[in-house]
Amino acid sequence: MRLRILPARARRATVGTALAVLGGLGAAACQNDVDITDPNAPSSQTFWRTATDAQAGVTAAYNALLQIGTYQRWQAFGLDLRSDIGTSTSPWAELQSFIKFQFPSGYDFEVNRELWNHHFVLVGRANQVIARVPEIQMDAARRGAIVGEAKFLRGLAYFQLMALYGSAVPVITEPVTTSDRPASGDSAALYAQIERDFTEAAAALPRQLMSASGGRATAGSAQGMLGKTLLQRRNWAAAAAALEPVVRGTYGAYALESNYANLFTQQGNNGAESLFEVQMGNVDLCGQGICGLNISKMVGPCGPSYCDGLPTRWYFQQFFTDSTTSGQLDPRLDATIFYYKGPNTPVFNRTWAQRYGSDTGRIYFKKYGEYYTGLVESTWEAPINYKVLRYADVLLMYAEALNEQGQTAAAYPHVNAVRRRAGLRDLAAGLSQTAMRNAILRERLLEFGLEGSRWLDLGRHNLFADLAGLRARDPDFLTFTPRRSEVLPVPQTERNLNPNIRQNQGY
Repeated sequence: MRLRILPARARRATVGTALAVLGGLGAAACQNDVDITDPNAPSSQTFWRTATDAQAGVTAAYNALLQIGTYQRWQAFGLDLRSDIGTSTSPWAELQSFIKFQFPSGYDFEVNRELWNHHFVLVGRANQVIARVPEIQMDAARRGAIVGEAKFLRGLAYFQLMALYGSAVPVITEPVTTSDRPASGDSAALYAQIERDFTEAAAALPRQLMSASGGRATAGSAQGMLGKTLLQRRNWAAAAAALEPVVRGTYGAYALESNYANLFTQQGNNGAESLFEVQMGNVDLCGQGICGLNISKMVGPCGPSYCDGLPTRWYFQQFFTDSTTSGQLDPRLDATIFYYKGPNTPVFNRTWAQRYGSDTGRIYFKKYGEYYTGLVESTWEAPINYKVLRYADVLLMYAEALNEQGQTAAAYPHVNAVRRRAGLRDLAAGLSQTAMRNAILRERLLEFGLEGSRWLDLGRHNLFADLAGLRARDPDFLTFTPRRSEVLPVPQTERNLNPNIRQNQGY
């Protein structure tokens, strides 16, 4: 069973007030001089009355995950392509500049604007559910679970906003009015809210796998994201404590998918490895607001896709430094990147020679593409769910949290489990804490391409300070400014509407 994102009336009803769609905080700052009430339009005063209303409300919050600024498209550009695993030679000059940490046309460039706005759409819809649903007379357990789902979604939105924009983000936990001008917060307050949301969601949600939840957030989703948040804060002991019961199976029988490549196909939707994934639609449902995944159309191979984002040559080369127990290449390479393996190398139902002739040096992202379906080009609406959190991530985060506390020996089995799935040899015995840290970061590098991981890893371990290393790996970093470029600028239209929002340092 899949989570169905309700169209039409359900979505409109959930956002029936003048603010509900909340196209970022900017919507909260707009004044409407025409005070006319449509008697046929649901509002916050007439809508939140029944269990059906509660369900429609949280479904609308889930729908915000399918916006281009959340997980449908620009997620990959905001985190992966700006890291050292990605680059851009796009003819869209502004997009190429964005990847190179520049904003020649200002801070309202589409990618930056929609990353901000659409995450606040999610915050706004979740806030309405959290505020209104407790007042509805309905089954108490289901009511609590709906509120828990909304808290998980709000925590997820703020986790992403913190990763992208840092402490300039205001913390909003109530439905807003047109007169509100919420101020930027600070890192401590923002992280405290994220941790509170995930903690309360984990307590309220059922302990089941995504396959049983119908695509909705579960207790394991929230507990895993709590551990990820604590890890990002470098609170190693608390992160280990949060992740340990997930590894132990307390929140469900999570397990690694035996075939890594399957994770990023439609067949891999809602498998046992997934703690949370965004339930993507397809071309037939997009007219109802249930669209598919756009990432491959933007960053897949030239011809079938626009190839606006590319893997760096350095990232490609990292897959060749280890081999499987049978002497083969790491299978994650072929699942992540298109590269030349002979003139008959398939690229979306055409051979390499047919598409690129004798140009054998090209490399393109492959993950999340529909190359396996027989299509000759990518579609805009791939029915492949975006993996927000996988069990492999939990294992490697748990290993990292243990190692950073000096428990290096205890980290081994969790790293080796991920390596064995790829057919690689176990790590060498007797690694120092530093060597284990490097091994874990390397495993994450190869495991999580195009999954929003690398940017977080760079920040968590202060690798942005190694500017010479970054520039050697990825020339895009020649225009990277320490501290300034580690976060995005707040869109200027947002600050024009709300001067209480602080611009990030250096912009």
